Amino acid sequence: MQFPETVCNSPWEDSLAKAQAKTKPIWRPSALQRRVSEVARLTAEREAAHVPWPQLYAVREKYVEWEAFALWARAIEGTEGDFPEWLGKAVEKRCRGFLKLVADKRQEHPGDPTFFWYHLERWINQRIFGQAWQGGWMNAVGYYAARDLASLRNHAYWEYCERQWKHSKPAAYPSFQEWRKASERCSEQVLDECQMREEKRRLIKLSRRVGKRTLRKAVERYLEWEIFGYWVRTALESGCPLPASVEGAVRQRCPNFLEADAAAHAANPEEEPHCRFNRMIKWVEDHEFTDAKTRGWFDVLLHQARMHPRHARVIDYWRDWKAEWERASSPEYPSFALWEKAVDRYTFER
Repeated sequence: MQFPETVCNSPWEDSLAKAQAKTKPIWRPSALQRRVSEVARLTAEREAAHVPWPQLYAVREKYVEWEAFALWARAIEGTEGDFPEWLGKAVEKRCRGFLKLVADKRQEHPGDPTFFWYHLERWINQRIFGQAWQGGWMNAVGYYAARDLASLRNHAYWEYCERQWKHSKPAAYPSFQEWRKASERCSEQVLDECQMREEKRRLIKLSRRVGKRTLRKAVERYLEWEIFGYWVRTALESGCPLPASVEGAVRQRCPNFLEADAAAHAANPEEEPHCRFNRMIKWVEDHEFTDAKTRGWFDVLLHQARMHPRHARVIDYWRDWKAEWERASSPEYPSFALWEKAVDRYTFER
């Protein structure tokens, strides 16, 4: 199976080049790297817009897990200098046909020094994520997965294992499940020694303050509130009285917000319209996510929510819907239930 060259390669596709990279505790992108990152972001957003967000989210989560599996195998091979037989069997159990593929590759190219882990990453890309590649949205998967805090932490732990195991080879290697749990519990020293942006390092450390399930539920709830906020936004920023359905929903969900917003707007009538929407989001964050703020993991919640494909989808839909609504001669404001369903169905291929 052949895949075309892409603008935004997945982290696995760049693994051979990164293998020689020297670890630096503090990393700052160059101007060229920033431009490349911006191109990657735009490419990912363009591809993501054509995929239903639940599908993109599910594949991204699967990608992070398979990436961790490849990093575990790579760390062991890097220490051993070869692919131990027991590791081959463990990989084959999860990746049926992998060993035959490697044997065929080596028979075709007997002098090829390519590592087993590289073949494994190629196998995973083709067999597990072939649909995303063929559908033209694998860049979006790789882009958002690479910015997931779990993925960043797994890379930090992989680098740590390679350094430690080469210095002092373990008596027995961990299973993949053991390795993944160890990554989740890795020390701050592991993170401090890894090359990554300081903000990402800070967020990974803060994420220790909340369980995975609690964080996932909080992100889902934040996104629900965000969708509600964007539904209200157009009416709130119009300068006209709110439709009765919107006013009633806001008063029920956000008690006293409308009075506080009116007072703030009266004190600064020249403010930009978006200030009213920003106040509403701030009200929601202050009243609905006090636990995250009190316990110090609210920034983690925000990062994970902004990296969630549903976040981008609601913004895309709101911009499109707002333009159509403003062009209508006598626009009728939709109910929130209908508007939310439209958000979740929305792609650029309508």
